[in-house]
Amino acid sequence: MSLLHPVPNGKSNGLSRNHTNNNHSTTSSRLSLRTPLSQPNVANNPDRQLSRFHNTWLFSEDSFLSKSPSRKQLTLPQELQVRELMHAFLIKLGIELKLDGRTILAATVYINRFYMRMPITTSKYFFICAAIAISCKLHDCYRPPDKIALKACEIRNPQKLVDQHSSLFWQWRDQLLYREEILLKMLNFELDIDLPYDFMESLLSEKDADLPNGFYVKLTDILKHTVSKVELLSALPLLVAFDMKTIFGMVLVLTVAEAQEKFLDEQSIELPATYLQDKLGAALIDCYHCYKYVLKLKSVCEKPDLPSHKNIVGKVPIMSKTKFYDVATGKQPQSQDTEHTVAETELPLDLSDVE
Repeated sequence: MSLLHPVPNGKSNGLSRNHTNNNHSTTSSRLSLRTPLSQPNVANNPDRQLSRFHNTWLFSEDSFLSKSPSRKQLTLPQELQVRELMHAFLIKLGIELKLDGRTILAATVYINRFYMRMPITTSKYFFICAAIAISCKLHDCYRPPDKIALKACEIRNPQKLVDQHSSLFWQWRDQLLYREEILLKMLNFELDIDLPYDFMESLLSEKDADLPNGFYVKLTDILKHTVSKVELLSALPLLVAFDMKTIFGMVLVLTVAEAQEKFLDEQSIELPATYLQDKLGAALIDCYHCYKYVLKLKSVCEKPDLPSHKNIVGKVPIMSKTKFYDVATGKQPQSQDTEHTVAETELPLDLSDVE
């Protein structure tokens, strides 16, 4: 099935994923030139630096914080709030279309990548529909454009009676098809992405239930909670700053820390010392760096003048670097660490102290 539909005027656009004529080559070259340059603070981790060099979709944290394409018309708190509204619309549309988490999260990644190259405008909801349409095709859960457009119309216009004979419906349908082409071009047809569901399946297949560690006993629940939190945090621009394994590893550490506090008197739950590196392939230093970036975004979301991402703020605990590393390397939690100390709550939010 082609990933592109005719544009609104009814003429075939003549493009496909394998399109290789000169026009497309020229377009791809122009798109590459427009990609923001990533210069992350990774001098102490050559592996992460190499990963970003080979992945054009990983940007430095500053690329969003101060150099986002939307920064001319939106402040950082305003953009985070707009992104929250966009994410809420995407989730609601996905639920209405009965899509699974894999399809919804992939669409979220596409939208995150797109708005690192283009500013957010009033067409944002059309692009979300287009991202869902593309993701559905890639994940074998095809939904007709008419159905996507109709559900989107109903969500955005709850006070109006919308059907397939409405002019509003046809406007959304035509815009969806047109924006789908633009989105694919801006993504350079690079649609294959890592998703946390694959990590979960792999980690569960290597479960060692014979080891005397509550981590393995509760591994299924721990991984389910980790995946759920990754889905929640996808509302933040994490997916264009860190690879999915790093994000998954960071959230896994937070989940284990939460489980340690919850089951402290029942059973020892310890993340094996090299679990992140050996089983997941994530570097501990990168996971901590990702955590610090989440804290930075969390501090912006909590601004009283323009609060945003309320669901996320309360679910991201603040812990010291020492505690983060202790949990990640399987050191026995201390009783005094179960409550936030002054040192933990005053954790600096700049990224320069990551070793």
